[in-house]
Amino acid sequence: MNNYIKATFILSVFLFIEYGYINAQQRKSWLPVTDVMLEPAIPEATDFLRPLNGSIRLLGCLYDNALLIESDEIGKNGLNTTTGKWEYKQVVIRPKEEKDAIDLCLTFRHTGAGISSAGVAVAFDFNSWDPDNYVLIPASVYNGNRNRIVNRAYATGLDMDDHYRKDLPMTTVELQQLSPDAGALSRLEINTSYATTPAMCFFDKARKRGFILLTEQGMEKDGKIIDHGLAIEESADRRKATFVVSAPGVPEKKPEFIGFSASPYRGVDWNPDDELTLRFRLYVFEAANIPALFEKFMTVRKSVTGENTPRNLIPFSQGFNMMAEQIDNRFFKSEVAEYYPSENATWISFGWVGGLMNTFPMLVIDDAFHRDRVASTFDFAIPRAQAPTGYFYCALAEDGQVFGKDSGKDKPEVVLTRINADVLFWMIKQFMLLKAQGHPVNPVWEESIHRLADAFVATWKTHQQWGNYINIHTGEIAVYHTTSGVMAIGGLALASVYWNNPVYLEVAKEAADYYYKEYFVKLGMTTGGCGDIFQNADSETATAFMTSLMALYEITGKKEWLDKSKQLANLCATWIVSFDYRLPAQTPLAKLGAKLTGAVWASTQNKHGAPGLCCSSGDPLFKIYRATGDERYARLMYDVAHAHTEGLQPTGKITERLTYCDADSKGSRGEGGSTGWTELNGTLMAVELPGIYIRTDIDRMFVFDHVEAKALKRDKTGITLEIKNPTPFDTSVTIFAEGKNQAAKPYGYTAFLHWPKVDVKAGESVVHRILITH
Repeated sequence: MNNYIKATFILSVFLFIEYGYINAQQRKSWLPVTDVMLEPAIPEATDFLRPLNGSIRLLGCLYDNALLIESDEIGKNGLNTTTGKWEYKQVVIRPKEEKDAIDLCLTFRHTGAGISSAGVAVAFDFNSWDPDNYVLIPASVYNGNRNRIVNRAYATGLDMDDHYRKDLPMTTVELQQLSPDAGALSRLEINTSYATTPAMCFFDKARKRGFILLTEQGMEKDGKIIDHGLAIEESADRRKATFVVSAPGVPEKKPEFIGFSASPYRGVDWNPDDELTLRFRLYVFEAANIPALFEKFMTVRKSVTGENTPRNLIPFSQGFNMMAEQIDNRFFKSEVAEYYPSENATWISFGWVGGLMNTFPMLVIDDAFHRDRVASTFDFAIPRAQAPTGYFYCALAEDGQVFGKDSGKDKPEVVLTRINADVLFWMIKQFMLLKAQGHPVNPVWEESIHRLADAFVATWKTHQQWGNYINIHTGEIAVYHTTSGVMAIGGLALASVYWNNPVYLEVAKEAADYYYKEYFVKLGMTTGGCGDIFQNADSETATAFMTSLMALYEITGKKEWLDKSKQLANLCATWIVSFDYRLPAQTPLAKLGAKLTGAVWASTQNKHGAPGLCCSSGDPLFKIYRATGDERYARLMYDVAHAHTEGLQPTGKITERLTYCDADSKGSRGEGGSTGWTELNGTLMAVELPGIYIRTDIDRMFVFDHVEAKALKRDKTGITLEIKNPTPFDTSVTIFAEGKNQAAKPYGYTAFLHWPKVDVKAGESVVHRILITH
């Protein structure tokens, strides 16, 4: 070593020791530096991972600001390097009830002198890795996010050069991803505030096995929770991968609504004898495909964080009144028009955020006043917003002029497919509702929606897909791929009955098979549901697909569609918060004591939780429970329904924010604001979900409403219930009681009209007798 090199080396060591200085290009990898490992720190765990050629490393970590600059392996005899002096204790348990699981409890103790900007991590390494493996972090990473990235501003749409391209690859904004490019750096890092469940999962396609890692939210330090880090990194040759949980979480970059910003995350200071405990449950199991991974996840998602205890805050009937009042408050009147807008502005934005959908709960009220308002909305919108092809424009201004919105500003004829799919499904539901109430349906409205159904059939027969965007002047696909149009499957299924047209049902089945195989089974995600997110994975198309598959089951009675709807519900569960995230004490939601389990995340771009499933009651979750008896789906629906009221303000207003993510409104519910689609889904849950569901032939009951109920007596003639209302609001609870023969059949879309109601005053209880008829 010459003198210059010696001097440089000594200076570098000095700067490192004294100031923690290191160049950004020297950032440490999470991957092991060699193939030679220390003696396995946890032999039982390494044996458990052997079917996936996996092993475990325990690491001491040192950071320079947000850069990992050192990660040394902690062996059985501890570790004494620049990353600190560490010892650990382990507890390994094989749960008796789960043969494919192992629990790890690792307690790290810092035994040396004080050290700054440090932490620990557990790395789960996998050799013989295949980049074709499916990788999931719930609500944050789907299929490794291995998409083409474009650098465009929010809600600007794809570049015109990407329009009409049949070879367009899945395209998203900049987000955390495993690189799709061979040899490129492939590493993603987030903390647990970016996940609906603190978990990392993959499906090994070659071995036909699944892996699920569950952990806790974070570490407690000085009375505060600091989120764990979740990192995944692949080697340059893609033959190795490591999944890392670090405490504290120190991602190198902070994911934002779009793209990244400088990371605010840092290591922490450790004093002598400071301790930290990390808890994990690992699953390694046989899995035939990606849906099998989702099925397992649906079962185990709360295994580490535990069952939650939602609060009974506002009962369904009171919530309906509050939300319906907000929708009514939006009603717009001018000299030339009267109608229900869907947002805070005066225009109608069709589908998606509620246009021609928020009229449904107003029809449920079933009085002349609201029917007239709905009729005036339909009469204003339908003739003005429908193109000759049968498709609708994106939006309609108060002067009756159509215009583009979000991705269609410059091209109003290029419309998000989901918008028309929503209109088709919901308009037919409203026709069915009117008829069930004994009211006529205007033939002009029927003819319009009939033409819309024909438009979807024509596009399908020409292109064998509906694409992300449609040119409504020509019926051609303007932007290809995604599952943007899956709600049209349900719309066509309903249309096949409404107009007695078997062609509609055949196209619905073909489309369901296509999107199920090509997107859900092959890619493990649904995409393209929102005009502001390009082609990112999203929860809204997952909900829509689940709903459409349930519609096929309702129409055909064939179990295959019920099974597929259930599988999409499993995908939906990855978007729904499974634990009560502990927020910083100073945030508004923390001060309210909010429970965030059941909040629904929007997409991998729009990193926020919201009250409810977008423009949906989520009733397929109840229908799955009813048909199968599988309580996992009832519990999921219960969580969503209860989280919705956590976002409801005393004024009756509600926004689309109920979130804990570092990228978006952490701990806020948008106090003072209001959002149309969260008002809509609140009314829908109150209407389409029974407050109490009872099987009269077996001992089964589930309470969805914000009340408590128990069976005092069951006999051959009936069931005696005690219903308690613990909320400060009087309520009217719907009860859906049925026997085996009734439960074996789909109940359709207007059964709620016949559910009896029981009034219960605030803070009081009533005894109610349900008679069993044979």
